[in-house]
Amino acid sequence: EEELRIARQIQMSLLPQNTVGLPGLRIAALCLPAAEVGGDYYDLLPLSDTKMGVLVADVSGKGTSAALYMAELKGLMLSLSRVHDSPAQALGEANRILTADMDARSFITMSYALLDPLAGRMRYARAGHSPMVQREAKTAIARLLAPPGLGLGLDAGAQFERVLEETDVPFSSGDVFLFFTDGLSEAMNVKGELYGEERLRDLVQRDGALSADELRDQVLEEVRRFVGEAPQHDDMTLVVVKID
Repeated sequence: EEELRIARQIQMSLLPQNTVGLPGLRIAALCLPAAEVGGDYYDLLPLSDTKMGVLVADVSGKGTSAALYMAELKGLMLSLSRVHDSPAQALGEANRILTADMDARSFITMSYALLDPLAGRMRYARAGHSPMVQREAKTAIARLLAPPGLGLGLDAGAQFERVLEETDVPFSSGDVFLFFTDGLSEAMNVKGELYGEERLRDLVQRDGALSADELRDQVLEEVRRFVGEAPQHDDMTLVVVKID
């Protein structure tokens, strides 16, 4: 138990510890492991004075093996994000490296976005991960973004790169992006009902005018209200990005 407690402290220290920002962006994030150590991971990567990488990932399974893969992924993405200015290229290289090392029963889902507030654009790729929610301020309409992609570690390379698609998303002042893991969308109440991606989208559409911090807290509060007395069965991670 003591070793697991220490492992959790080390794992949580791998997540961003201070407020990470960029002119033009407001960011709020949260990671709540279901067990002592888990497989969820998010990171905020300032790549220049005008660009930032945002990623959210989920390692299959729980416990120490998931935590070790999460730590390996962090080191990989810190390096690859500085070499590749394309999210799809970074994910493709990460997949080639991880597939050679990972247990055949393990895989990682991940979303990786490169935001440039000066240009008002985001480049985004999704390796089998949960969709991202985008809310446009001018229309107050939220939608789920889900370009195709396979999880990391499932294929040695050719199929992964053939399926993976990178999208270019324009944004403007007041727009909101919500990255999350399936611990939120698959949060289950005592009746066995899932919270679901559509409820998340509706929540962002309704409350997207809030600040990034307020929206993060609102999402967590609504999910917990829905779950009620049911135990948390998976890690819950979210990152809210709001455009100034």
